Amino acid sequence: MLEDKKLLIINFFKNHFFIRRLVLLSVDLILFQSSIFVSLFLLVNSKSNISYFENILIFNFFNLIIAPIYIFSGQYKSLTRYLNLTNFYRIFTRNLIIILIINFINLFSFKFFLDLRFSILLWIFTSLSIGLSKFLIKDLLTSSYFTKNNTKLSNVIIFGAGSAGAQLAASLKFENKYNIVSFLDENKELWNRFLDGVPINSPSRLDYIKSKIDKILFAIPSLNTTNKKRILRNLKKYNIPILEVPSIDDLTSGRAKINTLKPIPLEDLLGREKAQPIKSLFGPGIKNKVICITGAGGSIGSELSKQILTLSPEAIILIDNSEPNLYNIYEDLKNLNDKNIKIKSFLCNAINKEKIYNIFQNEGIEIVFHAAAYKHVPLVELNPLEGLLNNIYTTLYICEASEKTTVKQVILISTDKAIRPTNIMGVSKRISELIIKAFSLSEKNKDKEETLYSMVRFGNVLGSSGSVIPLFREQIAKGGPITLTHEEMTRYFMTIPEAAQLVIQSAFLSKGGDVFLLNMGEPVKILDLAKQLITLSGLTLKDKNNPNGDIPIEISGIRAGEKLFEELLIDGESEPTSHPLIFKANERSMQKDKLLNELKDLEIQIKEMNKIECFKIVKRLVPEWSTLLFE
Repeated sequence: MLEDKKLLIINFFKNHFFIRRLVLLSVDLILFQSSIFVSLFLLVNSKSNISYFENILIFNFFNLIIAPIYIFSGQYKSLTRYLNLTNFYRIFTRNLIIILIINFINLFSFKFFLDLRFSILLWIFTSLSIGLSKFLIKDLLTSSYFTKNNTKLSNVIIFGAGSAGAQLAASLKFENKYNIVSFLDENKELWNRFLDGVPINSPSRLDYIKSKIDKILFAIPSLNTTNKKRILRNLKKYNIPILEVPSIDDLTSGRAKINTLKPIPLEDLLGREKAQPIKSLFGPGIKNKVICITGAGGSIGSELSKQILTLSPEAIILIDNSEPNLYNIYEDLKNLNDKNIKIKSFLCNAINKEKIYNIFQNEGIEIVFHAAAYKHVPLVELNPLEGLLNNIYTTLYICEASEKTTVKQVILISTDKAIRPTNIMGVSKRISELIIKAFSLSEKNKDKEETLYSMVRFGNVLGSSGSVIPLFREQIAKGGPITLTHEEMTRYFMTIPEAAQLVIQSAFLSKGGDVFLLNMGEPVKILDLAKQLITLSGLTLKDKNNPNGDIPIEISGIRAGEKLFEELLIDGESEPTSHPLIFKANERSMQKDKLLNELKDLEIQIKEMNKIECFKIVKRLVPEWSTLLFE
């Protein structure tokens, strides 16, 4: 019954605009008259001993002045629930104007008492009483009593008592979804103080109140990656869902508001502090060159294309066999192209030998980034001959076309799965590396200007196609469970932009035949990654310790061709380069003629679909390949 009456009152005032204004005006006039009475009363009891009560009735006539000024100066146009100090200052200004008008009229008519003391007192009392009444109404309107939301409010902590935290707290007050229990901040000078009536505490305070907290709202958008990772990893141990405010870029550009809370991207926990590119490596080698990217629509290929576009090439040639992927990257580059750089797209498979040669010849390609490959380990394991054919022979045909045309450099995008491979995808990339090495050795024996062949080897990139992260996110969105093949599964991770940037820089460290390794940082347990994704999605892990949690994790067993750990080196040795995150390995190679003869036999066996013979040839090329067929 009480709730029905409350809603009836709220709806009445919301739907009757004129009545709402009339009530507010009446309150203001009553407060103005009360202020007159109080001001006169104080003067009556002052040392002047002069009685001015008779003047109160005269002041009532000035309602004819007060009401129009309040109405036409916008006193009632502001939304009461969004009032701030600016509105308070405007009330002071309006009341000052009213008192000046009253004094001016009094000079020529009533001649009642109006001295400086009375005018100042009246101005102060009217402004304070009317102003405070507005903020009292605002607090009532924003309180849970006067909202339709009858659900229990979530108890939250805001981490960060800076400007973003203050703005977030102010914004959340109007939503009535959250009860802000406390601010947490690492700045000791803020501890035991208050922000908008909410206490600011040390992060250690969470140890004592964690059982009462439903969510942590992270509100330091300007924090660097290193410190953000440190804080988030510390907060993660509480197993409380964490949301964050948008980035500074999104806020300043207007793409998001301060209260647009979202789960923290996993990249913020796994990614490193962004390393600035070395100018001598990132730019000069690309400028005014015709650049070709195979697999241009894929995760790495598309990021390479976007970064290369910013480095002022003469032209970018995109090759991909996926129509939607090629369309998307072509449209993205067109929208980003503010320098009128020529962009052309070719819908074809890089295994089409004649087509690749014609593109290289006709377009005058100078640098090739070869990112096209079948990369999904379980899928390639189920289709081994297709995986071998695509990954090996696209590399071979690109090298052959480069040898015969204007191409000055070929860079193969390889993988850590090529090291002591246990799956078809890995062994196919290892053979691709041998092809790059063989063509490089043969080039050095030629009299003509050599083409530089090199490869860049790195681990998983966050969010790429075939990565576990998009799969885990999809499983979480469906309510779980997250499926994990083994509790000890470990992988290296790197963000896509960082990987692409380092690939471009490594290309211009090449002297031919180089195997470049990217510093991937510390390996990450996939189980920990899955738990982090659940928490960062604002949910909780469901296990024996928390049977009422949201998302369970199920161990399904290692899949065919899968390794617990990945490596970046075969021989375990590498040497530094001029870039601190790029290293170089010295690994075995094969003579070009011997390799090509083996590849001819392999191609024949693939076409005849003779899997056993294909695997025997692959084993000869990569003796370290571990497969159950030969064990």
